Amino acid sequence: MIVRLITAAIGVVIALIVLFLHNTFVLPLAAGIIGALALFEFLRCNHLLRYKFASGASLVYALTIPFLQVGIIARYRPMLTVIVLICLLADYVLHQKKMPEKDIFALCTGMFLISGAMASAVVLNHSHEQHGLAYLVLALGGAWIADSGAYFVGSIFGRAKLCPKISPKKTVIGFIGGIAADVAFFCVFCGIYRSVMTAKDVAVELNWFAVVIIAMVCAVLGTLGDLAASVLKRQLGIKDYGKIMPGHGGVMDRFDSVLLVLPFFAAFVQATNFFEL
Repeated sequence: MIVRLITAAIGVVIALIVLFLHNTFVLPLAAGIIGALALFEFLRCNHLLRYKFASGASLVYALTIPFLQVGIIARYRPMLTVIVLICLLADYVLHQKKMPEKDIFALCTGMFLISGAMASAVVLNHSHEQHGLAYLVLALGGAWIADSGAYFVGSIFGRAKLCPKISPKKTVIGFIGGIAADVAFFCVFCGIYRSVMTAKDVAVELNWFAVVIIAMVCAVLGTLGDLAASVLKRQLGIKDYGKIMPGHGGVMDRFDSVLLVLPFFAAFVQATNFFEL
């Protein structure tokens, strides 16, 4: 527990630095590095690094794609995607005798899921001139607050297992506690944010029912992403994706809960302005 908390504290400090510099190259750089590390762990655990051409192209894609989300440079995003897909399919053709179809599908799925999720952080940050950073904080909090809330509530009060064959430590009461923690976080953050922005003469309208619903959806999606990553670990016969984060495992182990939350929240705020509901 102590090691886990120390690692989490270091992670929080790094996250705060990145958020403070959110309008610089630091945010896409951090998203690219995290995406590339998580993808590397995914490829290694699935024994896909042996396809050097395809895996190398996918790692370059994960590292680069966050920089191609906004501004005039975004016009090159489709071209990069096409080039990388060509690389993957070319490697598939060249290694037709030793690359089964499940490997090429795993390469494509891992690359687009992981790199797309990390790139969504940049999309959120630039989705609104004034509220972008708040959206990013809500999305990240929507994944991690629920995860932490479920962990602590489940550790203290948990009895009935949520999915014992997938994740033995997850409990029903922990899952409920994670949802409650997310709702509390969203409500407190939105209330404080509205007060701060109102003091700056920036109108912020909140539909509190929508705030609660979106918080609950984020908690559920975060749990789903976590469980999906756990299913893969069980099928591969591994405990963690890596060891780079003591007490937490690998980068993929820490960021699996954001794989669905970040894209969902980015899609949601692009469809409607969260702070004008």
